[in-house]
Amino acid sequence: MIRKSLMLIYALGAYALSMAALVYIMGFLIDFGVPKGISGQSAMDDESLALWPAILGNAGLIALFGLHHSITARTSFKRWWTGIIPAPIERATYLYMTVAMTALLVLFWQPIPITIWHVEPRLAASFIYAGYAGIWTMMVAATFHFGHFGFLGLAQAWQNFRNTKPAPSNMTARYLYALVRHPISLGWMLAPFMTPHFTVGHLVFAGATFAYILLATPFEEADLIEEIGEPYRDYRDRVPTFVPFAKRRLFKAVPEHRSRPPGR
Repeated sequence: MIRKSLMLIYALGAYALSMAALVYIMGFLIDFGVPKGISGQSAMDDESLALWPAILGNAGLIALFGLHHSITARTSFKRWWTGIIPAPIERATYLYMTVAMTALLVLFWQPIPITIWHVEPRLAASFIYAGYAGIWTMMVAATFHFGHFGFLGLAQAWQNFRNTKPAPSNMTARYLYALVRHPISLGWMLAPFMTPHFTVGHLVFAGATFAYILLATPFEEADLIEEIGEPYRDYRDRVPTFVPFAKRRLFKAVPEHRSRPPGR
């Protein structure tokens, strides 16, 4: 019982830190309420700014973050990893690593405060901020479709503590997942643009994130097809990847099946 209690505490810590990291990134992308924002104070003035090293360094940080995500999301890695880390805290351990990668990203990010656009009218800026909040609301809501607490590693430790069998996620093509197959990835692609003051730093973050998602999604879907089979192939054929209503053909809900959620 002590071991299971420690696992639960471990998972609670992962959940709390993950939510804190999420809130920080929300502030980071719009330079609001955080010690260091994406285009915050730079140690270099405009004349001495080493532009290309900063661009490449920042893109490398995004690539490193994405590499961590992609490697740990692979089915083959999980089979090996759960031989070392107990299954009830596998997801929580992944989240601790993600929090660490987020800290590295923020710590070593080099602000590039070169303005691309700056929307000054308050009303227009308010609409942009509302859109930004809406995107994050969509992303968080998407996690509830297949189990918010399981997605953030808490449900597994709680079930282990209570000596109940893990409850696999039930994925159906409803709500956000009836519009696009990857609403969380879509949110990451859109969020960096939803700011009244868009800088080169934002552009680097957006471009690197966009490129990573396009490269990683086929591998993620290959894992889902291997795990789920024909139901996911049918879902993939009927529901667009990122752009809602990109296909005009009507689609029906995927038959309910048990699987891990799309995305790590």
